[in-house]
Amino acid sequence: MKDYLLLIRGGDARMAELSEEERGRHMQDWGAFMGQLSESGNLTGGLPLTEDSRLLRKDGHSSEMLRDTNGEAVGGYLLLKANDYDHAIELTKSCPVFDHDGSVEIREAMHMDM
Repeated sequence: MKDYLLLIRGGDARMAELSEEERGRHMQDWGAFMGQLSESGNLTGGLPLTEDSRLLRKDGHSSEMLRDTNGEAVGGYLLLKANDYDHAIELTKSCPVFDHDGSVEIREAMHMDM
């Protein structure tokens, strides 16, 4: 099995339009989604993230770190074990963020010999 990082993006604008009851149901959907991944042994970690973020860049001509902000916020991440990209995609298809115009970026982790 390979390791994959899922970056959960967007969905915040749509979530803001929901009633308290609808938000509660959405959170139940997240619980069910993550519960299924956990029970199958594919979920190895993950957390929601705060809206506050920092994106640092280093100017190629100096040692100063430049603080920047990114565009679409990453709202959370999941760490998965999957056979390959197709398997990771299949595991991700029922992610609740899709119900709120969000997206998921799937990245395979490279293993490094140290």
